Amino acid sequence: MTMAKVGSVAELDALTRNGELPTVVHLWASWAPMCTQTEQLATRLAKECTRVKFASVEAEEAEDIAEKYEISSVPAFVFLQGGKVVGKVIGVNAPDITAKAMALNSQAEAAAPVAVPVTLAATASKDVPLNTRLEQLVSKEPVMLFMKGAPGAERCGFSRTIVALLQDQGVKFGTFDILGDEEVRQGLKELSKWPTFPQLYAKGKLVGGLDVVKELIEGDELKGELGVAEGEGDLNTRLAQLVSKEPVM
Repeated sequence: MTMAKVGSVAELDALTRNGELPTVVHLWASWAPMCTQTEQLATRLAKECTRVKFASVEAEEAEDIAEKYEISSVPAFVFLQGGKVVGKVIGVNAPDITAKAMALNSQAEAAAPVAVPVTLAATASKDVPLNTRLEQLVSKEPVMLFMKGAPGAERCGFSRTIVALLQDQGVKFGTFDILGDEEVRQGLKELSKWPTFPQLYAKGKLVGGLDVVKELIEGDELKGELGVAEGEGDLNTRLAQLVSKEPVM
């Protein structure tokens, strides 16, 4: 997830859906050399903590935020959950900042609902030729994820991460547990010429694995690559992204 530049309490409320989403707020100032280091740290954590919103706030330009959270020196980090402050770090304490951000992300992952429309069991008829089965499976839903386990019961970290990323982007997708069908697992490797899982398909065509999905998200190209219209995402998510796209909208 990318850092969002926030310039007021109102913009911060929009980003967090009025406190609904766990959030890390980084307050900084251009004249403070240490803030360069903490901004780099915040940017890295934003990519790793896919369930947490990250806000970048220039303290002197957003005095209402600094006053609300009683911040009088920078750099500073404020950790929000349920609209309440659950932690603060003043200064450069990378281990403490990282630990608090990861804790927020872990709690959000544990509480996240499974928002996947279709999970296909590995029960397709073995009488159907393998290539036919594979073509049917990769086209079963407009977006199909072949993973280890199922959403909410992932059996590897890469699968857990890609599910979280797709859900955060508001993408609707079907899934197939390749651990339940070795024939499909090996067949997909040959079909796609892609040796690892998870594998993401859109309209029957391979998009790629976790690294490709991350790159597409960073370039704001994921939905275009998947052929998913902007209107198909969660409305609240879209509104929050739109109102915080620029400091003044």
